[in-house]
Amino acid sequence: MKKNRILFAISSLWLGHATRTLPIIKYYLEKWYFIDIISFWNALNFLKKEFKDIDKIWFFELEDYPPLERWKWIKFYFYLIVDLQKTKKLIKNENNFVKKIEKNYDFIISDWRYWVYSKKIPSFLISHQLSFVMPKWLGIFQKISDYNNIKYFKNFNRILIPDYEDKKNNLAWKLSHPSWIEKINYDYIWILSDFYLEKKDFKEKIDYLFTITWYLKESKNYFVNKLIKQAKKLNWEKIFSLWDYSKNEIKTQKNNILIYSNFTKKQKNEFFNKAKVIVSRAGYTTIMDLVELDKKAILFPTPNQTEQEYLAKYLKDYFVIWDNNDFDLVDLSEKIKNTKNFDFPSKTKETLKKIDKIIKKYF
Repeated sequence: MKKNRILFAISSLWLGHATRTLPIIKYYLEKWYFIDIISFWNALNFLKKEFKDIDKIWFFELEDYPPLERWKWIKFYFYLIVDLQKTKKLIKNENNFVKKIEKNYDFIISDWRYWVYSKKIPSFLISHQLSFVMPKWLGIFQKISDYNNIKYFKNFNRILIPDYEDKKNNLAWKLSHPSWIEKINYDYIWILSDFYLEKKDFKEKIDYLFTITWYLKESKNYFVNKLIKQAKKLNWEKIFSLWDYSKNEIKTQKNNILIYSNFTKKQKNEFFNKAKVIVSRAGYTTIMDLVELDKKAILFPTPNQTEQEYLAKYLKDYFVIWDNNDFDLVDLSEKIKNTKNFDFPSKTKETLKKIDKIIKKYF
């Protein structure tokens, strides 16, 4: 019996998992589905604010896995051991929770929460990172990591990969096109961006939009302060968003700088469309947004985040990339004119139709 209800699990590790799932949630809301969302922390606060007037959405707060690449040197190893043990416990709790409620849903979509799946109803995982890029000193564990990923992926009916299938023209290459991919059920669904319905050409422009999320707190404050200091050297209008949904503040600084703790839905769409240049970390969702909007960008991969470091290196022809804290924004801005334009075929509008077609095969 059709229940017209979806269980949607969304990782809170980087806010990008929440923002990239917005178009899918909105798509199924228009198809008269009720949606229950599992998330945590800043991502949950963001989603509650985004859908505050939608009575067809309910929320569950379920603690997420801890970040596995934080701090440096001895602290890195200490937290890695502690976090892996905590992850095992959280995984068990997560799967037990799903078993209690799975009968209420038609299907499950999970964005990077590997243990939100069911053996009784169709379950789909969204992930662009099928294979983790190991630091050189951990390269010996690459096969073990890939083996575990394959095992996890087989719990789902289908892996939905937000990237292009073309091996010569894609956004994540080694992450999304591993050599062992035929061992799992998968589909390349192209890109996901919540800006696909809001693309507008505003006459009034913002020269620079700085958009900095806060996955790893220990590296954020120093980076933001450095950006603000550098932004004062630029003569034009600059807007910052810190994507902190525990606050609601707007601060003004000298040299045409506005700092928002977070954006409203309207501000987010307007500012991203108006921006001539976007300055950000090198998160994958940000990259998909840039492709959707055809925006130029200066990207700073988060230190010790092997995924971002890899993406920044792989996509260096399309964006200005800088990988350390010693930088000059005036100098980096000059390099933008040397970047390539995007040449990717299908975008989010086509992606949503493809996802729906894939899911319908299981009913």
